[in-house]
Amino acid sequence: MLSAAQQTVAEQLFEINAIKFGAFRMKLHETNPTAPLSPIYIDLRILRSFPKTMDAAIVLYIDIVKNLSFDILADVPTAATPIVAILSNRIQVPMISPRRDEKGHGIVRKIDGVFQPGQTALLVDDLITQAHSKLETIRSLEENGLKVNEVVVLVDREQGGPEQLEAAGYKFYSALKLSDILNFYLDSNKINQEQYQRTITYLKSS
Repeated sequence: MLSAAQQTVAEQLFEINAIKFGAFRMKLHETNPTAPLSPIYIDLRILRSFPKTMDAAIVLYIDIVKNLSFDILADVPTAATPIVAILSNRIQVPMISPRRDEKGHGIVRKIDGVFQPGQTALLVDDLITQAHSKLETIRSLEENGLKVNEVVVLVDREQGGPEQLEAAGYKFYSALKLSDILNFYLDSNKINQEQYQRTITYLKSS
């Protein structure tokens, strides 16, 4: 059962077409082209174009991070960058950004922002399917002397990512689980039973 704040975000994600239903190729098809197409696609990169939805999402992030202990926020570039920038401002905690490609001019660095070795970074992203990009970012942070204990995302697609992070020794938190969003959409007649069942079956089999 979603809280009122969670329902607000889920409803707005549907309204702005950040959650789509159909048949979609995913990143996994780059290495496994014969895998079944996904009946759902979640595009949280568009949140930056919808301030009202972004504000509602930030409320959910704050509700999680207020109970965690960390010195600095780190984003998984680049989808989560605007989210973490706003979150940093709201809770008044510094933000850093690991670079995908090391800067080759001026001051050469692998992480944008100011930090001290030994500080604890909270890794924040928009979505999790598998944990590969999170683990890659964590390695970059740790190689530069930072500690990482926890990862926070807005939506968990419930396709193995949290378990992979926890197996690697990191705690995981999500504001919304995809199964709860789907139940809410079905109950509020945003999707029909066939869409719901097809998506649930896909998630359980992937």
